[in-house]
Amino acid sequence: MTTPLKEVLNIDCHPSLAFDLMADIRHETSWNEGASSCEMLTEGPVGKGSRFVSVHRGQEMNSTITTYERPERLKFAITSKSMDVDGTFHFSESGGGTRLDIQFEAQPKGFMKVLFPFLKPVIRRDLVKQHLRFADYCKAQGSSSPQAASGPDLGLSAGQ
Repeated sequence: MTTPLKEVLNIDCHPSLAFDLMADIRHETSWNEGASSCEMLTEGPVGKGSRFVSVHRGQEMNSTITTYERPERLKFAITSKSMDVDGTFHFSESGGGTRLDIQFEAQPKGFMKVLFPFLKPVIRRDLVKQHLRFADYCKAQGSSSPQAASGPDLGLSAGQ
């Protein structure tokens, strides 16, 4: 059984920049406090089929880009010992910046199946925090408007 987590994030940069920064997981150590290392395993430019290995809070995760439709749609299949996650990101232009619709479908494994319902609120808060840091990182890389990055639209979130 999968457990969805959704949020909407407004970012003060062009959608193509936000897309590129999210697609190349090697940037994650610059904005995700939990990411200690990220390495690309495949050769060539980042695109569909690119594979990465990263370490998050001591846990190794393997990510593969399964959809790469620059600059609008990006999807990752992420696997770890505790869960599998399909992460979908839709980037659209909004008010001179980017609207980023994010959806995670988590499928806990093993003992995490029992713990996940209790950990879901903590995981969600951490995702929101890290996505706000991503918005700040995008803005620092190349702002397209004077608006500041705004937080997730929690009114549109589901599966809380």
